[in-house]
Amino acid sequence: MNDDPRLPPEAGDATLQAGQAIGSLMELWGFKRVHGVMWTVLYLADAPLDAQEIRARMGISSGLVSMTLHELIRWGVVTRVTQPRTRREHYKAEPDIWRAVAKVLRERELFCLQMALDDLRDARGLLAAGTTDERTRRARERLDELVSLGEVGSDLLDRFLDLGTLDISRLRQIQLGMGFSRILRRKNQPPASGR
Repeated sequence: MNDDPRLPPEAGDATLQAGQAIGSLMELWGFKRVHGVMWTVLYLADAPLDAQEIRARMGISSGLVSMTLHELIRWGVVTRVTQPRTRREHYKAEPDIWRAVAKVLRERELFCLQMALDDLRDARGLLAAGTTDERTRRARERLDELVSLGEVGSDLLDRFLDLGTLDISRLRQIQLGMGFSRILRRKNQPPASGR
């Protein structure tokens, strides 16, 4: 609901619809929908907005505006800016979308991946390397595969964030059971003719 009289109704509607789409994507990453809507409102604005303008464009409470701005600033996807001849704080979205996404991936997803990898290594360490028990040996081998997958995934994400490109050739070397191996083989096969 756009209550900002300076914004034409169709622009307000388009902004909020785009915001809902971005908000849905943000929810998939574990953020709140309002984060995506607010970032989009700021990103599409032609100039930095103050909190009252954001509230009017989004139709949400002042408290929710304040809390959401604080969280978006903490993630580095929104910044405070000073405007001449006004005492109100104004805000703008990080204009480099890749920088915003990479910051979240590096600080959240890569961190979570590293934590899981540490736990997998610890679990593997609980199983004796030289055991003669067949079940323990198989479990250790499978943990070795999971650790390898985690290491490759962490390395791929880290390189992707640094370089902006992704080389999955190392991923194809990991054999995680028949299902995973079959998927990788299928990707390398040309499509069947006649279909």
